[in-house]
Amino acid sequence: MIPIRAPMPTPVPPLHRRQPALDVLKGIGIVAVVVGHISFNRALVAQIFMFHMPLFFLVGGALHDPATPQRAYLLAKARSLLLPYGCFLLILWPLELLLAVPDHSAGGRWTWTLLGAPLLFGGQRLTGFASVFWFVTCYFLTQQLVHLLLRRSRLPVCAAVGGLMLVLAWLLPELALPWGAQVVLVSAPLYLIGYAARQVDLARWLPVSVLLTGAALLLNVAGVANTFDLKAGQFGVPVVTLASALAVVAVLAVLAARIHASVAGRVLAALGGASMTIMFLHQLVQLTMAKQLGVMAAAPRVLAALLLCYLAHVLISSSPLASRLLLGRRPRAPATGVAP
Repeated sequence: MIPIRAPMPTPVPPLHRRQPALDVLKGIGIVAVVVGHISFNRALVAQIFMFHMPLFFLVGGALHDPATPQRAYLLAKARSLLLPYGCFLLILWPLELLLAVPDHSAGGRWTWTLLGAPLLFGGQRLTGFASVFWFVTCYFLTQQLVHLLLRRSRLPVCAAVGGLMLVLAWLLPELALPWGAQVVLVSAPLYLIGYAARQVDLARWLPVSVLLTGAALLLNVAGVANTFDLKAGQFGVPVVTLASALAVVAVLAVLAARIHASVAGRVLAALGGASMTIMFLHQLVQLTMAKQLGVMAAAPRVLAALLLCYLAHVLISSSPLASRLLLGRRPRAPATGVAP
C-alpha cells in the first residue's frame, strides 16, 4: 500500500517580493495620512497617529536592497527624493507665505526668517502647504544611514545601533535639527525592523498581531498617549507605542495581501503608487478648500485631496520633464531600434 502524503503547504513569498500587497499597504498608509490631517475626530486621529508614519519606514525597510554601492545609492536617492522635494518646496512654500503674509508686513524679516530659513532648514520650520515635507528629508537621511549600516555591519550590530538610537530618542524628545534629522533616531530603527522582518510570514503571527492591536487601540481609548507625532518629537510611550505600531502595520500588511486583487485593493494600490505625490500636494488641496473656499467638512476635503493629487500624479507622469523634476524619475533612454 502506497502511503498518502499530506500536501506540502504553499510557501508564502517574502514580504519584499509581494509588490502588489505593498502598494496596497502604502495606499492604506497615505489614506491614513490624509485623514489624519483633516479629520475632526480626535479619537480617530489618535489611532491613526499610532501607526501611519511608521508604516512608510517599515515598508521602505522591507524593500531595501543593500547591494548598491553607497555613492550610487546616495545619488539615486538624491534624484528620487531630494530633487522633487526641492522643486515642490520652491513652488509651495513661497505660495504659502503669499497667502499667509500677503502684505509682507514682516518687512525685511520676510526674506530670511519666513522664506530663507525654512527653505534651508526644512523640518519643523515648514508648516501649512509644506508641513509634511519633513518626511521626505528624514526618509532620505534614514535610507542613507541604514544603507551604510547594512553594508558595513552584520544585522545584530545594526540592531544594537537601532536600540541605542531609540533610547536616545526617548531621552531627547525636544531635540530639533535641520531637515527633521532628529526623527532618524526613531525612523532608522523602524526601517531596520522592516528590513529584518521582510522574510517573516506575518499571516502566521496574525492572532498575536490582532491581540496586540486591540490592546493598543484600547490604550488610546483609555486616554493614554499611545501615539507618534514624529515631526513634533513626540514618540509615545517607550516600547509600548513602538510595539503598537508594529502590531497594527502587521495586521494591515496581512489585510493588504488578502485584498490586493479586489477592486478596493486596486484602488488602494493606485493611491500607494502615487503616495509621494499625494504626500507633497494633499495639504495644498485640503487647506485651500478650507481657507479659500470655505469647505470645512472633512469628507469632501479627504476625497478631493486623494482624487486631485492622484490626477496630478498621472498628469506629471505623462511629461518626461515633469516626472524627472517632480517624481525623481530617470529620463528614458531614446530608442535605438536594436533589440536588447
